[in-house]
Amino acid sequence: MATQRPVRVMDPFAREFWEYAEKKELRMQKCGECKKLRWPAAAVCDKCLSSEYSWEQLSGKGQVLSWIVFHRQYFPEYPAPHPAVAVELAEGPIFVCCMPPEFEGKDLADALPMELTWLDAEDRFGEYNLPVFKPAGK
Repeated sequence: MATQRPVRVMDPFAREFWEYAEKKELRMQKCGECKKLRWPAAAVCDKCLSSEYSWEQLSGKGQVLSWIVFHRQYFPEYPAPHPAVAVELAEGPIFVCCMPPEFEGKDLADALPMELTWLDAEDRFGEYNLPVFKPAGK
């Protein structure tokens, strides 16, 4: 059963991201001119202002850059304790996400290797695959 989540943003670029997520593919825009990976997805590259891009599939590997554990519940969809982690992806961009429910965040550390996993989620747009990161090998 899918877990209820806050409503996703559904602009045209986010829609493309979620279409790839349906196939459990983590993809980000890659500039057609300067080749910079960009996140979040946008109409133009923030480095060279090119509007040319493709969607690059990522490895799903990274390391902890920073994290926080919320001990107060701010949203009904995220019960406390609720860890949020900034993962520096192997390809360079920083991806901020929650963690799977079985991880409370107490074992997180700087540069801890992380790997992609998927949660079954649901919002007003329907059911979807939510990309999240967990400690590698766990």
